[in-house]
Amino acid sequence: MFIVDIHHEHIALAEAKKLGLRTIAMVDTNSDPSTVDYPIPANDDASKSIKIISDFMVEAIKEGLNERRSAKSEREAAKQG
Repeated sequence: MFIVDIHHEHIALAEAKKLGLRTIAMVDTNSDPSTVDYPIPANDDASKSIKIISDFMVEAIKEGLNERRSAKSEREAAKQG
């Protein structure tokens, strides 16, 4: 779960905690970073800051999915070979 502003999204944050979901959030200096599992220090009011971090996370997810596919293909090839 990615929450942009923990002040405005405190209900979503509480629901995520209740469901046992890990939380990732951009945390500005006016927020408590201990309320999320993975705080990202950033200006949560600046659209450029949000875009940079979001784009980085999207690329990291894509990279992880590609690595998972490669590892799965290698395991399947090893079983057959």
